[in-house]
Amino acid sequence: MERKVAPPTVTYTTLTTLSWDQDNEKVKIYIPLEGACQEKMVADIQSASFDLKIHDVGGKNFRYSILKLNKSIVPDQSTVLAKPKRVIVSLKKTDLGDWQDLHKKEEKSKAPASDKENPMAGIMEMMKNMYDEGDDEMKKTISKAWCDAQSGKLGNKV
Repeated sequence: MERKVAPPTVTYTTLTTLSWDQDNEKVKIYIPLEGACQEKMVADIQSASFDLKIHDVGGKNFRYSILKLNKSIVPDQSTVLAKPKRVIVSLKKTDLGDWQDLHKKEEKSKAPASDKENPMAGIMEMMKNMYDEGDDEMKKTISKAWCDAQSGKLGNKV
């Protein structure tokens, strides 16, 4: 009887350090990563997102993705290039012009009139937005403050 062995799970370290630049036609993302090999990169480039996986760099796997790009791109005219000390993602813009950010910002609805009756609702909405848009460190900080507030560690100190 043959035993089936599940393939090993690939784990990725999320790349968080990058810089970016643009001209009228392209957005370029510069990811500092020494030792990346062109043959070991897999890029899934869609019109509104991209997902880059870089395998076996010093025994580790890395990933960088943007699920909702600020504006649409032309996938078949976008490229990923490994250089000795960095990876360059070049995204061809569908429409000419400047991007204010790489990520698409969700439209914030105006606060309902009930916020005037409950001023804490506006603060809670602001904190929720900070949490949703924040990095891992921001989320940890907000979660800790929330837990401390709920357990009474904050406030009530005179």
